[in-house]
Amino acid sequence: MKKILITVCLLMATAVAIATPVDEMKNNTIAQYKIMVISDIHLLAPALHDDGQAAVALDSGDMKLVLESDLVMEKMAHVIESEKPSLLLITGDLTLNGARASHKRLVEHLKQLKLKGVKTLVIPGNHDVLCPYSRSYLGDKAQPVATVTAQEFATLYQDSGYGCGSERDPSSLSYVCEPLPGLVVLGIDSNRYSENRSVTWNDSVTVYNNGGIVKGSTLEWIAGSEILRQARASGKKVIAMMHHHLVEHIDGEAKMLPNYIVSNNEQVCQQLQQVGVRAVFTGHLHITDAATWGGTITDVATGSASAFPLPMRIATISQRLDTMTISTRFLDKDIDNSILQKSLSKINNSAPALAAIASRRLWARMGKQMGAIKEMLASQGVDLSHFPQDEHDLQELILRHMQQPLSQSLLAITCGDEQPQQASSIIDAIRKGLQSMVAEVIPEQVDTVGEFLVESLMPRVEPLLRSALEDINQLGSPQESRTPDLSLKIAL
Repeated sequence: MKKILITVCLLMATAVAIATPVDEMKNNTIAQYKIMVISDIHLLAPALHDDGQAAVALDSGDMKLVLESDLVMEKMAHVIESEKPSLLLITGDLTLNGARASHKRLVEHLKQLKLKGVKTLVIPGNHDVLCPYSRSYLGDKAQPVATVTAQEFATLYQDSGYGCGSERDPSSLSYVCEPLPGLVVLGIDSNRYSENRSVTWNDSVTVYNNGGIVKGSTLEWIAGSEILRQARASGKKVIAMMHHHLVEHIDGEAKMLPNYIVSNNEQVCQQLQQVGVRAVFTGHLHITDAATWGGTITDVATGSASAFPLPMRIATISQRLDTMTISTRFLDKDIDNSILQKSLSKINNSAPALAAIASRRLWARMGKQMGAIKEMLASQGVDLSHFPQDEHDLQELILRHMQQPLSQSLLAITCGDEQPQQASSIIDAIRKGLQSMVAEVIPEQVDTVGEFLVESLMPRVEPLLRSALEDINQLGSPQESRTPDLSLKIAL
């Protein structure tokens, strides 16, 4: 659902960055540490589902490989073992909806990695703690199951950041530690699970907040952290990880998709800059993308481990700990092709859901004016027999004329490193789609109304599409920058 929102919001509505392509690296860089990063596993424990109607309904309505998530994690673990990293970071949404059984299953995977010599650090996502939609999918009906509290989360993952050697924030699940000599990792809890409510917990209503914020008390804790103070004093390097985005990956993200970037991101950026953070790993929006704030902090977002193209980040830190080179690996050659194709088909078949959300939002905005619009058209002798009568009709109209560019744009944004030529093709298809929608609904006015729609709407939509599809941030401003998504180098 979250990836669907990206394309919908885009349809509705270069300064030098510190990240540079890998091919510009000096050949004499010697690796000191290798770190791998995965995100948004959304693991559903095998014990919580079978092949009944409840599981089938869950799978058919989700763009992730929810029923195969445990198998995908197993395959990723094998790849991680073969890569022999010094450290694995997991940036939240460890489980599908926070079921205790799913957390315990993931802990089993992490214990096996530990036996292979791989240290892990995790941070919770919005799905992981006090989630009101924790369910089992056995037989014909989904049933509530136990989730975990913040304290239970910390206990479960005591070997992955919450045990001895870490400095903990008293007011959140944030922590800081030095897992590798000279490299400090700051894990930031950006979730709002304390606001969640559920009728199954004897609350009168169900409330679920997937938005993000870094508490003021957490920022104060970061500012006063003894480990971070010592790191600055001794010249150690600090990287961070959190679930929600810190930097806008699409121009206008904070306005269009407010639940996917921390609401106080400017304040957080300034605080992280003060403690020496130049790179932060994030997840949440299920896109493999990178963006830079103010020429100083690069937000490296990793797509969902359970959704196409099944990405993993590999970050290599130089011997002097002064640069971090990031590449991206996919699970395509390490998993059964039928599962890979299933994940791809979920993206390619996303157009109906995209059209449904677009029509719902557009109808909500246009509903009050719809009567006046129809009256005006009728007074001009326009045949309204093809005019949408409700949001379902609008959904079908959008789908008939926008199916291909909707799916193409979502696939491009999800996979990363989009190309200008591809962006131009998608934008042109959207422009033609708008015109053909008008031609179907009011053919008598196709020239005037169609031209008006294109001329009035596209100047607002096209910059957003270009920002997303061409990897441009702060488009048209003096701070405009393009940060590569899949291969980049960051100065620490």
